[in-house]
Amino acid sequence: MVLASPSEPLSQLEVLVVDCQATATAPRGHLLEIGWARVLGTTITHPHASLIALPDGEQIPPAVARITGISEHMMRSAVDGRCAWRELTDQAASLTQPAPTVIHFARFEQPFLRTLAAGVFPLDVVCTRDIARRLLPNLPRCSLRALAGYFGRAVGALRRSADHVEATAFVWHELVGLLDRHGVSTWGALHDWLAGPAKPIKRRRRIWPMPRDVRLSLPTAPGIYRMLRTDGSVLYIGKAGSLHHRVNSYFRKQAGVPERLLEMLSQARAISFDVTPSPLEAALLEPDEIKRHRPPYNVALTTASRALWFTSLDLSARSRQPSPHCPFGPFASAETLDQFAALARAGRAALTPGSRGPDDRTFTAGYDRLCATHPELSRVDLSDYAKLLRLGTRLWREGRRDRDPEEDDAEDDANDTRRGVTVWTPEFVQVSLEWLALRAALARRRAIWLTRLFDSSVVWREPVDSCARLIVIENSEVELSGAVDANATPPIPSGCRRSMAARREAFTLASFDRLRVLTTELKRLIAAGAPVALRLGVGPALDESRLASALWWV
Repeated sequence: MVLASPSEPLSQLEVLVVDCQATATAPRGHLLEIGWARVLGTTITHPHASLIALPDGEQIPPAVARITGISEHMMRSAVDGRCAWRELTDQAASLTQPAPTVIHFARFEQPFLRTLAAGVFPLDVVCTRDIARRLLPNLPRCSLRALAGYFGRAVGALRRSADHVEATAFVWHELVGLLDRHGVSTWGALHDWLAGPAKPIKRRRRIWPMPRDVRLSLPTAPGIYRMLRTDGSVLYIGKAGSLHHRVNSYFRKQAGVPERLLEMLSQARAISFDVTPSPLEAALLEPDEIKRHRPPYNVALTTASRALWFTSLDLSARSRQPSPHCPFGPFASAETLDQFAALARAGRAALTPGSRGPDDRTFTAGYDRLCATHPELSRVDLSDYAKLLRLGTRLWREGRRDRDPEEDDAEDDANDTRRGVTVWTPEFVQVSLEWLALRAALARRRAIWLTRLFDSSVVWREPVDSCARLIVIENSEVELSGAVDANATPPIPSGCRRSMAARREAFTLASFDRLRVLTTELKRLIAAGAPVALRLGVGPALDESRLASALWWV
């Protein structure tokens, strides 16, 4: 055994870095994964991670499986926690004793580790989160992801021990440098420093890592902006009608800032931007930039876990590629298509599946109410799918909508939780089924609209501008853009004779998102009363009135 040396500089001290993942906090949770490595400076040796077998009858909660990526299938290779602990302590035994150990948010890990130790605890633990909160009191958040990003390192989207051990080692190395500047250079001095009272911080406003002069120097022109870490990696990409006003709006709010945004702003140290001639052109550039850089804090317009779908004309079958059997599309939500198909079969899978949905009796009562209320559903000359699409179209015409149905396909975890506590009644089942029919009919109309936009041209003038702009869309790409006379007419799109089938064959997620964004921008211009005209073929262009009517349906 090597005795601890309180005078050895932290920069020359080999430490053990440990990370744990669990099903919940102790004592309610169970250890799911443990990782460790010996670290000296920037050198990591003997890294290791093990999945830990759960007690009999225990399963990984869905939320934990989602954020860790650990599945029940992967758990087949899990080991007994005592075996993993023996391996960890073997590594600890090669260090000074008790082993100097670095953990991020040690309050979470230590109860699990002490349970495994079942006796003498061989680790002398310090917490990087506690250290950072003293060294960087103005940093909005000190989570592992926020700290690593603040110092210029990305952390993987999934919470896995191996990645978190490497991130903690990186943060530890950076903190050692800061500690030395504060006169804390040995392990013993670090313990004394942590045991002492923290310096009180008096602040009236949040202080952000982003230099104030950087964000205040942004132009008021439209464009896209990129929030950057110190290493230049992109955290987030956004569009703006005014780069100056949009970016600085992030830093004005002092209360009620979402946790995810605080975590991102803890890492943002620089900004890059591109000025565009108009907000519309900025909006069209944004989805392509997001797909190119894949920023971790962009949720919409990414390609992660997304696909396009094509269906039969009545939406009864779907495929990832257009085919003679499924020629129609594109659609973004397989869930909506599958639920609609279940509704046409009068199946309970049309609503939230499993224990979170209605029971059979309640569903049947709600479905019967639906059929009794709407005359379309009693027609014998139409298929079940066609009847439901007619119902959805009529409900839309009657104004039965209080939110954009596309948002329903991208509900977040909070909405999932809300749906999990829904009290299902026959009346609520009926309303939910009506909403499903409306969403399916709308998705069908939008598929037609986006296919027509695939080759198009637009002339418009922003409300605050005196000059008009032209863009020509060919094969879903911006082929031409420029300034034009205020009275100019959109030219005939060069690809307007391309068949609908050929357009669908060429659709990608990038083109789908780009044309969805164009649709949103056209709605914005119409709502603002701006002059705009759209041409979809050799026929006359749609002026504001006709375009507004077309957009009302999609």
